This record gives sequence, C-alpha cells and structure tokens, in this order.
Amino acid sequence: MKKKLISILMSLVLVSGVLIGCGGKEEPTDTVSETSEDQASDDSSSSTAGDSVLKKGDYVIGLSNSYFGNTWRKQMVDAFTNAAEAAKEAGYISDYEIQNGDNTVNSQIAQINSFILDGVDAICICAASPTALNSTIQKALDAGITVVAFDSIVDLDGVYTMDYPWEQIGKDSVEFVADKLEGKGNIVVVRGVSGAAPDQGIYAGITEAMKAYPDLEIVQEVIGEASATKTQEELTKVMASLPDVDAVITHCGGDAIGAVNAFEQSGKDMPIIIGDNTAEFINWWMEQEDYDTLSQGSTPGCGAAALWTALDILNGYEVPEEMMLSVPHVTSENLKDYSGMSAGTFVSPDFTNEYVLENIIDAAKK
Repeated sequence: MKKKLISILMSLVLVSGVLIGCGGKEEPTDTVSETSEDQASDDSSSSTAGDSVLKKGDYVIGLSNSYFGNTWRKQMVDAFTNAAEAAKEAGYISDYEIQNGDNTVNSQIAQINSFILDGVDAICICAASPTALNSTIQKALDAGITVVAFDSIVDLDGVYTMDYPWEQIGKDSVEFVADKLEGKGNIVVVRGVSGAAPDQGIYAGITEAMKAYPDLEIVQEVIGEASATKTQEELTKVMASLPDVDAVITHCGGDAIGAVNAFEQSGKDMPIIIGDNTAEFINWWMEQEDYDTLSQGSTPGCGAAALWTALDILNGYEVPEEMMLSVPHVTSENLKDYSGMSAGTFVSPDFTNEYVLENIIDAAKK
C-alpha cells in the first residue's frame, strides 16, 4: 500500500470547502443543500446503484492539479479528497495521491512523471495546457495508467475527458449582455487562468458572439486568474482610465465578486456583472434592488466526478472517451432558490458515483 502523498507547491493549506448540492439530471434542481465533509463521506459510501459497479480493489489514484491559487481549485481538490476517502473507506481503493502545481507546464510534467514512477493505476488531470503535457501523458498511457482529464482537459487520443461547454458559456454571457443593453455598450472582459482550456474556450465564445453586435465594444481586458483578489487588483489598476462601463463579462470561476468590489471601491456606477455561481456573488446579488444579471460557472465538485470515473473505468465499466459536464445557471427567476449559501462555496451538484454514472457517463453514450 502506498502512502498518501499530498504535495502542494503553491500553498501549504487546503481550504476546507463545502459544496452546494443542487443535483438534478441535467440542470440543478430548485433545492440547495449544503454537504459537510463528513456527510459527503457518508453519502458517497452508502449503498447505491453506483456501488454495484465497484468492487474491492487495491487501486491507487493520483490527482495532478496544475494550479492551486483560487478558491475553485481548492474546493475541487477537497471534492476529490472527500470522494477518495469515501472510496478508500469502502475498500474500492487502497490509497490516493494529490499533487498541486504552480500553473506551469514543467511542474505538472514533474507531477505526472512522479505518478508514473509510483505506479499509480489512474491519474486525474486538471491541466495547465491542452497540448503541452501530451508527450508525458503518453508515457503514462504506455505504462498502462488510466488518464482522466477534467475541467481543463487535454487533446490526446486515449485520454478520457470530462469537459464543460466553455465556448457556450462565453456566448451566453454576450447574448445576455447584448439583450440587456439592446446591442450597444462598453464591455470589460475578465480573463481566467492563463493558458488553460476554460479561459481559451470562454474567450473564443465571447469573441465569436461579439461579431453579431458591432456596437458592443470591449474597452478593456484584464487577467483575473479566476480569483476575486486578482480580479479586483487588476480592475482597480485600470479603473481611472476606463470610460463608462456597461457590463463586465467574467471568466465564471470565482472572479465576479472581485469585479463588484472594484467598482464599489471606485464609486462608479455598478455595471451588469456576469456572475460565477460563488456564494459571495450570489449573496451580494440578493442584497441588490432591481439588479438583473446571469450567473453561471463550472462546478468544483467535478474533482469527485473525475475520481469516480477513473474508478469506474478501472472496474471495467464502459466509459466513453468524451464526456460533458453541465453548467448551472442562476437568473433573477431562480435566484431565491440559492439563498443562504455559505461563504466560500459554489453552486455544484453532489457528485456521487451514482450521479456520475447516470448524468455523465451513461448520458454521454446517448
């Protein structure tokens, strides 16, 4: 049995995160529930249809996380950890290993190489680049290691991928803003984690959708790194030089409240800010009077989904190589359903193995 290795390059402390459960088949239901770490372990290890797929095993599963610098990534690691602990307690795995990087390709290459040397059975990867890791990942595949890339995926045959519709997120943001502004106005775009697939996809969706609205102008772009603190800092730097801003399109990964704080601090009128499904933004939104926007974003619980998917593959369940994860949308119409969210949480389903099998793996076969 291998000892658990938790190597954190960017931070020495895992921030304990609580996932907001709004599970449904494809979209979140109208009910919000909070799941503690202990409850997550109990729920995940209870007897369900998902358990019938899994057998007792001596597997070791690794998590290679390229970046640990924002709340979303920390909660994703927490979700993976909770699921891994539940799987270990149930006897489905013997151990798991977690390595967190500094958002460089080289650090993640080192992570993957160490997993290969350790002889893990599967690696779950949240990647720093869609392509730069390919030669190293191919070594893992050649060694018989199952590889599941999720959220920030890679483009390599033989790798199982769990992706979000990133371009559609960008397009939906633009379409909402264009409708509210009647096709004319000044927009600030907050970019996400540099080089990662989500940032590239969302930005591609934004720029494509903008072509239909010649009177919408992007007057500023900043790199927010999906961080509220970084977003506020970068917007504050350019705030004095900005013209009147009608809307801010965020990356939807934890940056929206940073945009709110920057505009409140500046004393300028609050523009439409596309939300990111964080408790901080949702709770702020609820306090506003007649404020209409759209909040959407990826779900940090996908760390658990990656763990269960890797384990399902190891147990011989038929899993398609390409899978899609759904994006919860919060609007003025369903905003009240998310009241009472705890600070530091995101809107996210509870990714039990049963949920993963029904809503992700089997759904991808249809």
